[in-house]
Amino acid sequence: MPACFRNSFFLKRTGIYILFFLLAMQWQGVVVAQQVDTLPAVKLHSKKLPDVVNLPVPVQQFNKAELDGLNSLSVADAVKFFSGVLVKDYGGIGGLKTISVRSLGANHTAVLYDGVAVGDAQGGQIDLGKFSLDNIESIQLFSTQPPDILMPARSFASASVLSLHAQSAERQSGTLTLKLKGGSFGFINPSLSYRMPLIGHFSQGIQAEYQQAHGKYPYINYENGQSSDKRINSDVKSYRVEYDAAYIRNDSNAARLKLYYYDSKRGLPGSVILYNNISAQRLNNKSFFTQFSWNKTVRDRGRLLINAKYASDDKYYLDPAYSNSAGLLENNFHLRSGYASVAYRQQFSTSFSASVAVDYFIDQLNRSDSFVINFPEPSRYSFLQNIALRFKKQRFEADAQLLHTGIREKVKIGLAASARSAFTPAFAVSGQPFGRLPVRLRLSYKRIFRAPTFDDLYYTNIGNTNLLPEYVHQFNAGITYARNSDTRLSEFRMTADAYLNQVTNKIIAVPRQNLFQWTMSNIGKARIRGLDVSAHGRYRISKEWQLTAGISYSLQEALDVTNPLAYNYKAMLPYTPKHSGSFSLAAGYKSFTWSYNIISSAYRYRQGDLLPVNLVQGWADHSAAIRYSLKTKQQGQYVLLAEINNLFNNQYEVIRYYPMPGVNYRVGITANFKHHHKQQNIQK
Repeated sequence: MPACFRNSFFLKRTGIYILFFLLAMQWQGVVVAQQVDTLPAVKLHSKKLPDVVNLPVPVQQFNKAELDGLNSLSVADAVKFFSGVLVKDYGGIGGLKTISVRSLGANHTAVLYDGVAVGDAQGGQIDLGKFSLDNIESIQLFSTQPPDILMPARSFASASVLSLHAQSAERQSGTLTLKLKGGSFGFINPSLSYRMPLIGHFSQGIQAEYQQAHGKYPYINYENGQSSDKRINSDVKSYRVEYDAAYIRNDSNAARLKLYYYDSKRGLPGSVILYNNISAQRLNNKSFFTQFSWNKTVRDRGRLLINAKYASDDKYYLDPAYSNSAGLLENNFHLRSGYASVAYRQQFSTSFSASVAVDYFIDQLNRSDSFVINFPEPSRYSFLQNIALRFKKQRFEADAQLLHTGIREKVKIGLAASARSAFTPAFAVSGQPFGRLPVRLRLSYKRIFRAPTFDDLYYTNIGNTNLLPEYVHQFNAGITYARNSDTRLSEFRMTADAYLNQVTNKIIAVPRQNLFQWTMSNIGKARIRGLDVSAHGRYRISKEWQLTAGISYSLQEALDVTNPLAYNYKAMLPYTPKHSGSFSLAAGYKSFTWSYNIISSAYRYRQGDLLPVNLVQGWADHSAAIRYSLKTKQQGQYVLLAEINNLFNNQYEVIRYYPMPGVNYRVGITANFKHHHKQQNIQK
C-alpha cells in the first residue's frame, strides 16, 4: 500500500476511534475536555468567553489556561488545533507562518487584535509567528464572521476572523510576571509583564519580550540520499514591547489605548533540494502601531463603538545570491496605514436590533532600495459601510447584513488600478428546536469580496493592474451540543459544520511568455467542500484529580475547477489535505499538570499536478509537557515547565522541501507576584 494511502487510512481510523471514545464517555457521563486550566494552583485569571451553544455562527476558542496546555510558543502554533485550519509553516522559529481557513488562503482571514484589524495591504498575509502567547488572554476563530452585530465594517468583509485578545490589568491588584524559557537550537526567551491599577477607573500594563535562536536543527535530506544535514539560515532575533492603558468605568463605558512595537531580524531558510540546501536570504521587519477603542452605552438602548489606528511596517529583504546584473536582490518597503471606524447599535425592542458601521482607511506603500526603477508608490483609499439587522426571540435568531466596499487608488508613476466597489450580503439563522435540550442548529450564507493586494497589482514585472477582485460564495450548516453542570462531568461540547466555498476570479500566478516570466491573473476557480467536527469537555475524578481532553477533525475536498478541458481539472488545490485533526489530553493532580497533544495531517500535493514528485507525505506531531506550581506566602506563585515537541522525532514537511524540526525540548520558569493597591473612590 502506498505511503500516502497508509497515512490517510491511519488518520481516519485514529480519528474515528478517538471520536467514538469521547462519545462513549459522554453517554456514560464520563468525558474529558480540551481545556487545561485544571488546578486552582496553576489557574491564571481568564476572561469569560461566550457560550458557543447560543451563537449563530461556528466559533472555536481557547482561553489563557487552555493555551498554556497546548505546548505552543506563538499564535501560529495554537491555531493549528482548530478544525479547518491549515498553517503554512516554512520551518524553524524564524520561518513564515500564515493561516488558511477552509482552504481559502491567508488573504481571506481577518486578524483582529483587541477588536482592531491587523492589516497588510502589501501582501495580504499576516505572519502569525510574530504574535507571542505571553500577552494573549484568549483566541477565537469565527469561520464565517463574528457573532456580534456591533463590529467595525471591516470585520464583516472576510470569510473568517481570527480574534486575539490581550491580557488586561486587574482592578484591585498589581501583577508582576517574569518568564524565562530556553530550549533546543539555541532558543532563549525572557519576558516581563507588569500590570497595575491607577487612580479611579484607570489601569495600565506593559509587556516586553525577547526571543533568540540559531535554528540549526538536524534533519534527514531525502533529496540527497537520506543524508543527515543541519538546517541553515534559520536564526532569529526579535523583541516586542506593548503598552496598554484602559479606562473601565463599568460595562457601559470603557476605553483602551494600545502601543505596539515589534522588531525582528531573521534568516529565511530556503528550500532543500538535491545538492542545493544553501540559503542566505534575510528579512528584517519593524512594525509599530497605536490603536484606540471606545465602547459606550447611549441612552440605555444604544451602543457606540469607535476605533482608530495608525500603523507602520518596514520590511527589508536581501538575497545576496540573486542572479541579476548586480548579483543580489534588495527590497526595502515602507507601508503606512491609517484607520478609523464608527459603529452604532440600537436595541429597538427585546427582540429586534440594528447596527450601522462606517470604516475608512488609507494605505500607502513606498520603496527606497537602490534597485527600485519606476516603482509606482501606490496609495489606496477604502470606504466600507455595513448595515446589520438582528431578530432574536427565545430560542430563535435571524441575522442579515449588507456590506458595501469602495476602493480607489492613486500612483505616482504609471497607471493605477481602476476603482472597485461591491455589495456583499450575508444571512444567518439559528435555533434551539428541541426545547431545553442544549442543541442549536444554524444555517448561513455569505458573499465575500477580496481586493487584489499591492503585490498583486504593482510588484515589479509580476503585478497586473487589470486584476479583478476575488469573490467567494460561502455556505455553512452546523449543529452544536453543549452542557455544563455541577456534576463530575462539568462540561461537554460537540460541534459539527458542513460548508461549501465557491471561489471565482481567483488570483493566481501564471506564465506570461515562458516559465521565467510570470504575471498575476484572474483565471482561477475553486470549489471547496468540507466538514469540521470537534468535541471537548471536562471530567472531575475527585477533588484533587481532573481529566480534560478534546479532539478536532476536518474532512475537505478542495478542487481546482478552473477549466473543464484542462488535464488537472478537479485536481486538489495545493497544500490542502483531505484529512487533518488534533487531539489533546491533560490530567491535573494537586500542583501538577500533565498534557499530551497530537496534530496530524494526511498527504497533500504541492502543485495541481497530481504527480509523485509533488506528493507531500502525511505527518503527525506529538508533544508532551509537565507543569508544577508552587505558591508562596508572600502572594507569589512559581510555575516550572518542561515540554518535549515532536516526541517521536518524525521527519516531515508542512511545505515541500522545508523540513520541520525533529525532537526538541523547552524548559521554563514563571514567577508571578501580586500586591494590592488602595483605590481612590470616585463618584460615578
